[in-house]
Amino acid sequence: MSRLAEKPLPGAGRCPRCGSTRVARDEQSATNFYGQTIEGCGNPACRAFWEPYDPAQLLEKDLPRTSSFIEPCDNCAFRPGSFEQRQPEFWKDLMVKLKANGHAGFFCHKGVPINVDSEDGFDYPRDRVTGKPAIGKLRYCRGFLKMLGAHWAKSGNDFEKAVAAASEEAVANAAGGAP
Repeated sequence: MSRLAEKPLPGAGRCPRCGSTRVARDEQSATNFYGQTIEGCGNPACRAFWEPYDPAQLLEKDLPRTSSFIEPCDNCAFRPGSFEQRQPEFWKDLMVKLKANGHAGFFCHKGVPINVDSEDGFDYPRDRVTGKPAIGKLRYCRGFLKMLGAHWAKSGNDFEKAVAAASEEAVANAAGGAP
């Protein structure tokens, strides 16, 4: 029996914060930001909420916490026509932040506890010392990787150049212009 079949994974039937399997799933009407399917922790000491993911979409089944997905998720910011991309100023600001963080990447929100008070709407794991995202505990966003891949060869396999070119194109597309 595979590990995936043994027990629910954090963020997919198991609480990503406390590990409880007392989880309820709710379908909500469309929001412009959070997904329509939400799971919530039944542990009274936790009460976390998150957007679940389908474990079948994990690219690397043996690394469920950090594996990227096979396809971008249903409400990925990098999906053409996404809520984020329909707001040119918001999208431009997001690309500026991506560039400012040294193009370290963009991380998937599926399976991450929701925090409406945080800057990005989620409680991503953070390094206890630096306060920066704990990259070893995060999954890269498939939509981001797909966007990056489209510019990889053209940039001479230079990560920073590829992200810069992809960001410029995304901002231009959101504004209705050509890069």
